[in-house]
Amino acid sequence: MRFSTLVLLVPACVVAAMIAVANREETAFTLVPFVPRDAGFTFAMPLFLLVFAAFILGVLVGAVTVALTRANRRARRRLSDQDIARAMMTTAAQQPSAERIKP
Repeated sequence: MRFSTLVLLVPACVVAAMIAVANREETAFTLVPFVPRDAGFTFAMPLFLLVFAAFILGVLVGAVTVALTRANRRARRRLSDQDIARAMMTTAAQQPSAERIKP
């Protein structure tokens, strides 16, 4: 690993461990906040798990967004390259040959 990666990763892990140790109490997480007594949409979990789950979900959503954006750019680049190649072939076919231009 690079030194810069370690410099960023080690403090992040220490902070994550501190959050986990400090927030071990159970927290009710409700998916539908407008129905307060609906146990089907309420989960009881330690607060640090909720925070880490939200972080992981954000990382996954960001990764999917980047992947879709890159796929779109690759498709546009491929179409552009095909258009350029087609235009070059058309231009080459339309140019007069050197034998016909002899003075």
